[in-house]
Amino acid sequence: MPQKHKPQPQPPVEQRPVGEEETEVRKPSALRRILTRVGMAVLLVIALVLCYIFLLLGEPAQDELSAAVVEDTIQMPMSPLESPGETNVQGLADTFGQPVLSLQSGLSMMKARIYDTAFEGGYARRVTLTYALPDGTQLTAESIRPTSAVTLLSLPGAKLDATSLYTLGGLNAARMDNQSTICIFGQSDTAVYAVIGPAAHEEQLLDALQQSMLTEPSAND
Repeated sequence: MPQKHKPQPQPPVEQRPVGEEETEVRKPSALRRILTRVGMAVLLVIALVLCYIFLLLGEPAQDELSAAVVEDTIQMPMSPLESPGETNVQGLADTFGQPVLSLQSGLSMMKARIYDTAFEGGYARRVTLTYALPDGTQLTAESIRPTSAVTLLSLPGAKLDATSLYTLGGLNAARMDNQSTICIFGQSDTAVYAVIGPAAHEEQLLDALQQSMLTEPSAND
């Protein structure tokens, strides 16, 4: 009888641990890593730009259906008032009818003036506080209402500087300047505020912003 051959034993099959990938994951190429990093950098820049615009323009209204702030119109001008030296800002705010911007940085107040300027068929009310730097150079703090009268702050040949954000009396503010003058300005719901000074004294003007404040009318306390 022919002899039966015993089957040859097969080499054991190597088994991978449970959950291990069947195929080896290739490492991303150097080019792909570079492109990924560039993409992340671009997204970061876009996010920072959007954040900058958000801060510059202020937060959006929380309730679009809420009533808008109605600003008082000024149809009858007041007699201008001017007082030299230090003046009670609280009294100026009471007359102005809205918070008044002042500088609390140790500067000497030279004079205060409250007056009306013809504007769009009516009048814009203004409070101007004039301060003196140690060398006699003047800085002015302006408070103006209504807010549409922001155009009264225009400077000939001025350009808007969008590279930095400023704070003015707790309000977000922007900057415009021409060759001779710097104007830092911001606005609330009811008034516009600005600090104006010579470009040659930029450092002192920016220092004064650190201690700018808004004084509320006593009727609003």
